Amino acid sequence: MKKQLIILLTLLSACASTQQVSYVTGVSQATVTLPEGARKVTVLNRVQLAYPYNKSTTVLNPNNPNLLNAAFSTCQSSIQNQGYLRILSQSNAFKQNANSTFPTPLSTSDLKQVATGSDLVISLEKFGQRIEDTYTIDIRRENLGNSTYREVDFYIGKRTINVSLGWKLYNTETGEVIDTWEEKDNYFYESEARTRVRATELLKVNYRRELQSKGSKYGRRYAARISPTVNRRTVPLYSNGNEALQKGILAVRGKNWKEAKKIWTNGLQYEEKRRKKAMLLHNLAINQVRKGNVDKARRFAAQAAEQHPLGLKTQGLVGFAPADL
Repeated sequence: MKKQLIILLTLLSACASTQQVSYVTGVSQATVTLPEGARKVTVLNRVQLAYPYNKSTTVLNPNNPNLLNAAFSTCQSSIQNQGYLRILSQSNAFKQNANSTFPTPLSTSDLKQVATGSDLVISLEKFGQRIEDTYTIDIRRENLGNSTYREVDFYIGKRTINVSLGWKLYNTETGEVIDTWEEKDNYFYESEARTRVRATELLKVNYRRELQSKGSKYGRRYAARISPTVNRRTVPLYSNGNEALQKGILAVRGKNWKEAKKIWTNGLQYEEKRRKKAMLLHNLAINQVRKGNVDKARRFAAQAAEQHPLGLKTQGLVGFAPADL
C-alpha cells in the first residue's frame, strides 16, 4: 500500500499544472456608433408600473412586471458579458407611469445627477402590456363506447399579449439622445378543456416563465444593438514547474504579457529539463498567437514538440498538426 502511494504521488507531481487564460481576439461592432472613448455606463429604469390588477374583466394586469424586469436585468447582464462597456451603477430614478409612450427626455442636469462618472445612460423608458383572454366553444363528439357518442362543449381559451417596449441611450456629457429604440410584439397562445375554469388554468401554466423568456430576448437584443462585443479566446498556459513558469503566469494575470514573455525567454536559458523547456516554449507560442504572429507561434510549437511530447498539444493549439512540419 505504501509503495502504491509513493507511485501515485510521483505521478501527480509529474503532472503539468496549467491555468486557463483568455485574451482579446477582436471587437465586433454594434449597430449604434458610440462616442469615442465612451465605456462607462449607468442603466436606468424609468418605468413605473402603476396599474392595479383588474379582476372584474377578462383584461389581466396590463403592466405585469415579469417581462419588464427580465428585459432590464438581461440587458445589464448581456452588456457585461459582451465585455466592452462597464456598468458603473443602476438606478430607478425619474420614473413615469407606463402608458406605452415615451416620457420627456432627461436633461443634462438629470443625467449628471443620476449617472455621476458615467459616459452613457441606458434608459428603459417606455412600456405597455395588455393581456386579454377570450373564449369560444367547440362542439365535439365524445365516444362513450359501444358505438355510442354524445355531443359535448369544449372551451377554447385564447390569450393575447400585446407588448410595447422602448429604450433611449443618452450621452451623459452633452445630453444628446444617441439612440431611440422601440419594440412592439404580439404573443398569442391557446388552451382547451371541458370547462371554462380549466381552460383558464391551462392558460396560466408557464405564464410567468413565458413572459420572462420574452423579456430576456428584448434585453439581449438591445444590448447587442448598442454595445460592441469583445471576442476572446481561452487557452491553457503552464503555470507551475519552475520559477519562470510561476512568475510568468503572475505577469499574465496582471495583464503584462510583455513581462511574461521576458520571464519565459530568460527561463529557457537556465532550464535543463526538456519537459519544462517544452512548457516554456508552449507559453511563448501562445503569446505569439495572441499577437497574431502565427509563423513565430508555429516555430515555438515545433521546438516544444522536439523537446517533449506535450509539445504536440501546443502544435494543435496554434493551428497545425505535427505532420505539417
